[in-house]
Amino acid sequence: MRSRKLGQYIEGTIVEMSHDGNGIVPEGKKSIFVARTIPGERITATIKHRIKNGFLAHLETMTESSPHRQEPRCPHASVCGGCKWQHIDYPFQLELKKTLLLNAFQNQDISIPFEGIEGSPDLFYYRNRMDYVFGRDGSLGLKEAGQWWSVLNLSTCFLLSPETTEIMEMVRTWTRASGLPFWDVRTHEGFFRYLVIREGKNTRERMITLVTHDSINESIAEKMQELKPLLGGMASSILWGINPHITDLSFADKIIPLKGDPWIEEEINGMRYRIAPNSFFQTNTIMAARLQDTVKSFCGPLEDQIILDLYCGAGFFTLSLSGARKRIGIEIDPSAIEAAKLNAQLNHVEADFYAAKAEEFDWKRTCPQTVILDPPRAGLHPHVIKTLRQVLPKRIIYVSCNFKRCAEEIPLFLDVYKITRARALDLFPHTPHVELVLCLERI
Repeated sequence: MRSRKLGQYIEGTIVEMSHDGNGIVPEGKKSIFVARTIPGERITATIKHRIKNGFLAHLETMTESSPHRQEPRCPHASVCGGCKWQHIDYPFQLELKKTLLLNAFQNQDISIPFEGIEGSPDLFYYRNRMDYVFGRDGSLGLKEAGQWWSVLNLSTCFLLSPETTEIMEMVRTWTRASGLPFWDVRTHEGFFRYLVIREGKNTRERMITLVTHDSINESIAEKMQELKPLLGGMASSILWGINPHITDLSFADKIIPLKGDPWIEEEINGMRYRIAPNSFFQTNTIMAARLQDTVKSFCGPLEDQIILDLYCGAGFFTLSLSGARKRIGIEIDPSAIEAAKLNAQLNHVEADFYAAKAEEFDWKRTCPQTVILDPPRAGLHPHVIKTLRQVLPKRIIYVSCNFKRCAEEIPLFLDVYKITRARALDLFPHTPHVELVLCLERI
């Protein structure tokens, strides 16, 4: 790369996309990354930040635009961190995701039997959960792209449901009038932190959780009770969540119900799931059902099979595999395991669930024919890989929300397994993310 300086003006052509959704102008061994661009576009940009593999630059002008460029529906799309690809038409979004995914495996000299990407039928209002953050000035919305400390005060949002905008405005007005301070991520001071909205798309239930710091006293507790009449007509559950830590997370250590139960329920493929405020649940309800279908089909005939579901969460895959001889789920989060056991009871399903780290639980004696892996974005723990290679189940189903990390791990299995099926599902329209499901069969 030629010598570059911050603030320098550059011209170039976007050649490809990075795995995090930015356009790439290659320059030797390093590159310039420009958000909100599309391959084939000629652009001018200003270099803003130095990063490990090059520079981040701010788009200034386009001298030649892509035929796949479209006008974003959301007025905040050019700066919001929520939808990086609203400027790209949806069919081409899927093509870009396919290219990024296949390239990740080709970089590891792996060819996969790819069955394609299944697109989402809903491109807007497809999510069942949104975590909106408060800014120190009382703004309420999402983080500005690339600016962890800056909150965009959203006037609208097309991710959750049409009622979201009204809920946000009601809460924004109420919090500003309360006289209580807003959380400052730099000084770690303040009270109001997050507004978390979760919906059961198929049950029509809604849970609103206002997450605050731990400054609790009688007057504040009385103040929080005002949320019940304010939002009562908009939600089946209204909760007060308390997070006393400085970490920038919406997770609440303590939940105080203000209205209704501290959960909602959702129905996927005829199974009912109870979802607690802190529980993980697939965020695209329609595509979650199709993800379940994909995993089930990759498992093959379930009769006489023992299925081990590592990283099982609240039993999303475990409970859906009706017909298996035995189902076992392992999850590090005790509250998720309690939810899984409850969900099993709700659906009259027999399954064994254990709260433990996947890398520490001794599951060798379970003798599973199929192991389902759905790890966090960081991927598999080395001990999990080691145990899988010792137990050698007939089949491994790897569900990955981080195909780049998955491609890096798969070579560790290919001396004893072969990839027999690979399918992607787009749970996240207008983002560079895509869910990948691989089936590995023992050689």
